[in-house]
Amino acid sequence: MNKKVKIFLADDLHPAGINLLKKHFTLISLKGLDNNSLLHKIADYCSGANTCSALLVRSVRKICKSELTFIKNNTSVNLICTVSAGFDNLDIHQAEKLGIRIMNVAGANSISAAEFTWALILAITKRLLKADSLMKRGIYDYSKFANTELNGKTIGIIGVGNIGSKVAKIAKAFGMKVLGNDIKPSLKNRYPFIKFVSLNKLLKMSDIVTIHTPLDDSTKYLLNNTNIKLMQKHSVLINCSRGGTIDEKALQTALKRGRLSYAGVDVFEKEPAFNKTFSKLDNVILSPHLAGKTVESKERMARVAAEKIINFYKKSGKRAKLIN
Repeated sequence: MNKKVKIFLADDLHPAGINLLKKHFTLISLKGLDNNSLLHKIADYCSGANTCSALLVRSVRKICKSELTFIKNNTSVNLICTVSAGFDNLDIHQAEKLGIRIMNVAGANSISAAEFTWALILAITKRLLKADSLMKRGIYDYSKFANTELNGKTIGIIGVGNIGSKVAKIAKAFGMKVLGNDIKPSLKNRYPFIKFVSLNKLLKMSDIVTIHTPLDDSTKYLLNNTNIKLMQKHSVLINCSRGGTIDEKALQTALKRGRLSYAGVDVFEKEPAFNKTFSKLDNVILSPHLAGKTVESKERMARVAAEKIINFYKKSGKRAKLIN
């Protein structure tokens, strides 16, 4: 493959991915720049170049419609790879119109995200944060706890994809009843131990509700002020998907008024400037979009991203004149 092909690294990438890409392409690191500076730098590098190039970003970097248009008109970038499970940081409809290929690395961090989901569930149902806080204050008193067992309880999984299906399998090992809600009817045959029901029924019947859908127009505020009220007062809500899938104000109101027992929130509508109202609530565990980020998943995601980019240019090489 031709080393004249440039891969612009807008954000951090694990060395495993960098080493793979370096074997095939010229890598240009532009980390730490805002979008405006980044895109103009790329345009400078592409000036007069008769080749193709790719832009590699992470989920924290949002690229809007006008920025994609700038990329199309002023650079040689014909591929953008986001090292994330979703596409919501990019305007994929505009990219499609402009002929810019978009890639993600769905599934590469699903093990990490599923395990983290269970870390939140267990921390909440076993009251680990409260126990730790009291012990560190010198208070040894187990009478203050109302821990609950998971065995026999019902978990409702919204989005039974790469992550949700793994959460379901772990739930089964805990002896839980598993409800699922997904837009793909074929999943019923793939996971016969999951009872698929409507969203409203899932909310009404579940002791624990966890959401694992991508964020798009159909899932924006999927859980909102209307349907959160359907949940049982003792129930727990977990969100390790995307912040915009839940109306944060509705969730905060439910927690404040005791309509929900507890919540575990790993993702927020505006990151990193998350809604500080959550910080004032005692019945919520917060984490900084940590679910899919482990030592193993970072390496795996970088490798998958690099392999996808390499395969893309292998397949399009003849047309783009990239192969020697």
